[in-house]
Formats: sequence, C-alpha cells, structure tokens
Amino acid sequence: AFIAAREYKAKWDKWRETGEGSPPTRNLQNETLAGVLDGSILIQNHCYRANEMAMMMDMANEFGYRISTFHHATEAYKIAPQLAANGICAAIWTGWWGFKMEALDAIEENAALVDAQQGSCAVIHSDDPELTQRLNQEAAAALSAGRRAGLNISEEHAIGWFTSNAAKAIGIADQTGSLTPGLRADVVIWSADPFSIYARADQVFIDGALTYDRANPAYQPTSDFELGQPGYGLTAANATVGAR
Repeated sequence: AFIAAREYKAKWDKWRETGEGSPPTRNLQNETLAGVLDGSILIQNHCYRANEMAMMMDMANEFGYRISTFHHATEAYKIAPQLAANGICAAIWTGWWGFKMEALDAIEENAALVDAQQGSCAVIHSDDPELTQRLNQEAAAALSAGRRAGLNISEEHAIGWFTSNAAKAIGIADQTGSLTPGLRADVVIWSADPFSIYARADQVFIDGALTYDRANPAYQPTSDFELGQPGYGLTAANATVGAR
C-alpha cells in the first residue's frame, strides 16, 4: 500500500511541478497514505506488543514517515529507548491487563519506565468513558507504581502525562497542553492535589473563558435528556403540575 502511495505521490508531485498533460487520476486511499508520507497526516498507531511496534517503526523508517503515537502500547517499556530515539509517544493505560493475549505483559510501571528515557513521551489515556474522565487518578496510579519501582518522579513532571505530552501526541503542543505564554488558556482549577482521589474540578477555562464552575449552576452542563421535557425549567412550586 505504501509503495503504491509513494508512486501516486511522485506522479502528483511531478504534475504539480511541470503542469504538463492531465493530472493523475485521484485515488482517495493513496491520497491519504501520501499525506502520511509527506507528514501532513499524523499517525496514531494502535499497537500493543513490542515486536509489533518495532515492526511499525521499521516500516516508517523504510518509507520515510513518522509515527506520532502508539496507542495502548502495553509493552512500550520493553522498547522505551527506541521509542525515545524515534520521537514516538506511547499512550498507555495504567492498570488494564490480561484481557487478551496482546495485553498479557502489561505492567503498571509502563508509563514510568517509558518516561525514564531521555526525550521520551509517555501519555496516560483510556478509551473507557469513565476512566477517560479521571486521567489524573490514572496518572497518580502510574506515578505510584513508578516510585515503587525506584524511579524518582515528581508530581510536577508526571502531570505532563495527561497534559503537555497528550498535546504533543496529537501535534498541538505548540497551541495547548502547558501553562506557557502565547498558548491557549486551557486551565483546570482543582479543589485539591489533582493526584488525589478526592480532587474535584472546581473550574475549567477554555481559551481563557470560564466554561465550568462547580459552585455556579449557570456554568454546569445540562442533560440533553431533560431538554424539552414537560416541567423542565419550572420552579419547585409548579414542577408537579408540569410533570403531569
């Protein structure tokens, strides 16, 4: 597929350069892979095992494209130096293990061991609708596992596992992900240490605008389920009538 895409890209590059004759026939599959080859499409690669990730890195090096992130990456700790050398992030679960063969060698220290490499990029993620709302707690568990393994990791550093490194993984670290002048003012104010299971989001700012405030109902989400229902928005005195 990449050989075909490389040939497709070469034909289009030649036509754009010379303008001679009719343009090549468009092929959307090859066009997508050509975007991978020229770097305009970032690769988010679903991969669990170390040998699979090594094979994908070999393919990327052969065809001259770059993998941005390996997702799930349960065995990333086995090839952490290679990931760092190739500038590839590893988006990792903290505690998911053994639910299929590819995940049998998962360990809780995975993110910490990846992070220990110079130039590495460890990301805590989840594709679970509940855990993805609690990545701070998932990162806390990964941090604890790393410390038990003897790695000296600060909270100030580990918070990057679900902020700045996550932004880097999808190619927007120059826009958001850290408290840096010139970047988007995307900020969460926590009620406690964000690595505590008791911490709750008090306020959320997106692009500098307050979008959530735990103390102010006007800045809290409204359930779509309730919108348009009889009695919605009525006062307590007449809510019973509205519900009927």
